[in-house]
Amino acid sequence: MSSIWVVGYLCTALGFAIGGVIAWILRGFQKRIDTVYSICAGLILGLISFEIAPEAIDIGNWFTFISGFLIGVTLFKFIHKSFKYQVELTERKEKLCPLYTGAMLMLSIALHNLPIGITLGSNQDSKLDMSILQTIFLHNVPEGIIVFTPLFIAGLGIWTVILFSLIVALPVGAGAYFGSFLGIDDPIFWSVFISLSIGMIYMVTVKEILTDSIKNSSSTRVFMLAVIGFVVIGSYLALI
Repeated sequence: MSSIWVVGYLCTALGFAIGGVIAWILRGFQKRIDTVYSICAGLILGLISFEIAPEAIDIGNWFTFISGFLIGVTLFKFIHKSFKYQVELTERKEKLCPLYTGAMLMLSIALHNLPIGITLGSNQDSKLDMSILQTIFLHNVPEGIIVFTPLFIAGLGIWTVILFSLIVALPVGAGAYFGSFLGIDDPIFWSVFISLSIGMIYMVTVKEILTDSIKNSSSTRVFMLAVIGFVVIGSYLALI
């Protein structure tokens, strides 16, 4: 499939955009930020536990997973420290924090999408390509919901769904394009790379989403809602 990179790009963007539209439809519930954030935290942790982490470990091993995870945590702390300084210089904290959360999640998922694109482009089996494309599309729907929820809370409009979906899909398209003729296949590198994105996603979830949820609610309520989100994403991934 010579145009596999185009198809991969479009599948990623479409799945992510559908998730964004769902988040927009449900934006009325976002007034209860503790409820939305708690459920989103559960969705993210479930996505990490059931899908992304096992993928990183299968490609490499526990050592590459832990190493990449720690690199991601360190990278997050560096970015977080820089952003925190900027927030302290402005009074628009309530708007900037959800925007930062959404941006960090989008960056982490974009990083995670690169090795997926490489894998897609490196495969010569058309049946396997179709299976990967289906997986990419279905998995990007909940990721779109997760990313766009804080962005809409920050006040961004529906038009951002198209723009950000096209941006997040770039690593898949670019990875598939280069992978199709370069045949890049280094499992250790990609295991570390995926684990790096896990470290960033985990820190965003704990430091930003769960922290904000607990500030606006009780820890028991947050835990219960997070468990609901965790179970829902686990059931979703099991079905697909």
